[in-house]
Amino acid sequence: MSFPVVLGCVLIMFGCFALFAISGNIVKYRVMRKLKYHGVNGQAVYRFHEYANPRSQRVYFDVCLPEGVPPARFHEYMQGLPGPEGTVVPVVYDSRKPRYAMTGVLEDLDFDGERLVVLFAGGFGLGLLGIGAVLCLIGAVM
Repeated sequence: MSFPVVLGCVLIMFGCFALFAISGNIVKYRVMRKLKYHGVNGQAVYRFHEYANPRSQRVYFDVCLPEGVPPARFHEYMQGLPGPEGTVVPVVYDSRKPRYAMTGVLEDLDFDGERLVVLFAGGFGLGLLGIGAVLCLIGAVM
C-alpha cells in the first residue's frame, strides 16, 4: 500500500470516530432546534426514575396535555430528583410532538450551546472523512 492510501484510511477512521462521538449531541441539538421554533411552555408531572450511573438518574416525566389527549412521556438525565413522585415542573414541549420536551421555560433554554459543538466537531469529522477519501482515491490511482 502506498502512503496516501494509509494516511487516507487513518483520516477516515478519525473522521468516523469524531462523527460517532457527537452522535448524542446531534440528537440533542435536533430536539432543541424543534423546541426553539415550535416550543410552548407547559407543565409536566414527575413519574419515576432509574439510576443511569452513580452520579445521575434518568428521570421520566409526563407532559400535561388537554383533556382527551394521551400523555406524552419523555426523560432527562439529572443529578438530583425534582421532588417526590407527582411533582409538577415547568416544561417546554413541541406542540406537534409532545414527546420532544425539556424541563425549564422557553426563555431560559440555551439553544446555541449544542449548535457550536455539532457544527465544529461535525464539520471537523466530515472534513477528515472527505480528505481521507480523496487521499485513498489518489493513492489507488497511483
